[in-house]
Amino acid sequence: MKLLITLLALFSINIATASPKLAAFDAVPLQDSLAAKALSLDIAGAEPFRQQTFALKNNGELLGVLVPAKGLLRADMNACFIGWSREGKTVTRTIPTIGFAQWKGEACEDVKSVGVISQPGDEEIKVALIYTGTTIVETALVPVVLAINPRTGSVVVDNALTERVNYAVVDSVPKIRQFYAAHPGTSETFDSKKYIARITNWCSEGNVGCDDVTLDSKSKRTGNHILLQGKTINVNCPDACDFRGYVFNNENYTYSFITNDFKVWTMNISQGDQVLDSQTGTLN
Repeated sequence: MKLLITLLALFSINIATASPKLAAFDAVPLQDSLAAKALSLDIAGAEPFRQQTFALKNNGELLGVLVPAKGLLRADMNACFIGWSREGKTVTRTIPTIGFAQWKGEACEDVKSVGVISQPGDEEIKVALIYTGTTIVETALVPVVLAINPRTGSVVVDNALTERVNYAVVDSVPKIRQFYAAHPGTSETFDSKKYIARITNWCSEGNVGCDDVTLDSKSKRTGNHILLQGKTINVNCPDACDFRGYVFNNENYTYSFITNDFKVWTMNISQGDQVLDSQTGTLN
């Protein structure tokens, strides 16, 4: 019995340490590199939110440090971004949030809370931040969800999940965690010479014919991105219904991702019957 209890205790410890966790981290040593990196975003005088700076650990291993910060964007208004430090010694990249992209024209006041919303064992670690943003007419809480890949160390704004969370008016970390548990999505990234695109399938596992798929495509040259709703492409239906890719429509344009061997994928951007651009890449 004593041996069994000991084994159960060790098993419980392993389960606990396997969960992605946030631990408070001192932002002061990172402040200079944070301010320097912020200049590439046209942000001056960047300062970290010290109480909301955290080390992200998974299974006891440091994946990186998240440094939410604020500064003056183009000497015009306060904007927010996130500094990312892989080793916790210097900020190596920035992720723009309030004041940019879909939040352009919105001023950033502060960060109310930060928390992990994904479950142990998820392929990506999802971290939610709750900002306070202001426009000319109102002040509101603005959730932003990050997707962190433990294998590659990449950190991006999960625009698809962020949009769904905002549409559902879920504005606290516990509520977002509950929402995500009820609406999990499986994301893959298409990588080519010109584009990088996250494709998220929101249907239940095993559902080959899915009409709830999101595309978040970004141009590597311009940085512009587009968020579209689409569905899977299947052949030989209704007998076998073999999956072959995804298709997304944007007014007169169609974005399709097709494969024959699941090793090489082709992204076509079409207008009617005319293919305007075609890129080959991988989907992982």
